[in-house]
Amino acid sequence: MNYAHRIVYFSPAGTTRLVAETIQQRLLEQQCQVEMADLSVQGAAAARSLPDLSDTPVCLWIGSPVYCDHAIPLVSRWIDALTPNQTGRAVPFVTWGGVASGLALPEMAAQLVEKQYIPVAAAKVLAVHASMWGAVEPLAQGRPDQADLDQVRTLVDVVVERLAQQEQVVLDLQKLDYLPPTMRAEAQIKSLAAAKASMPPLAADEQLCTSCGICAEVCPTGAIVVDPYPIISEACVVCQQCVQACPEGAFPSNPEAMAARIREMAARSQEEQATVLLY
Repeated sequence: MNYAHRIVYFSPAGTTRLVAETIQQRLLEQQCQVEMADLSVQGAAAARSLPDLSDTPVCLWIGSPVYCDHAIPLVSRWIDALTPNQTGRAVPFVTWGGVASGLALPEMAAQLVEKQYIPVAAAKVLAVHASMWGAVEPLAQGRPDQADLDQVRTLVDVVVERLAQQEQVVLDLQKLDYLPPTMRAEAQIKSLAAAKASMPPLAADEQLCTSCGICAEVCPTGAIVVDPYPIISEACVVCQQCVQACPEGAFPSNPEAMAARIREMAARSQEEQATVLLY
């Protein structure tokens, strides 16, 4: 059975995009049919233009950064909207910043199975922690590096080989249950919504803001409207791209405190800081 490959990802900070592009490049080197779409606002047109492959043998590569121990809600909603595909196969992959990869992979895999996209492999790729952009030495600095991306290429080779086998090999989903029990229990009660509720509302200082609109341009979820100052909707995923891009520093932030808190969380983590392939 000849499979078409579809890569769909969301990547506010760019590391998940890098992994997706590496997958695309290796699939093309393997002479596979490949389509790729970005779920951000900037890439929404490509995502909407993807043809319906519900009746076609397709391998879906679906990628998300890990936020609060889960996939970005936008990615989860996209999977929920999939049309079931009885011949579908899937490879969920995540990028994580060295604190916890959480339940993102098992949850994505379970969603895909519900849509009849059977996982054949999965991966968690170590990436620089996106919330430590202001730190001198951010957690997982420089990752994913060449060695990480070489592992991603290996994953592509494994998947292509598995899809070519007459009796196709699928992923044992128990391999995704890798978190220690204490970390799994902590992950189950975390959510992006709860984290946002515990934070002060993100808002620009009107004394500093010049209404330039750069924050709206870089927002990957289209959560910002400038009228005349930034208005931030519930679509915000707290990726802080607006904070980083603002030329006036109008969005209050305390990167040193954030970095210290993340390092404290990483010190308590029982998860090895490494890229791991699961197949």
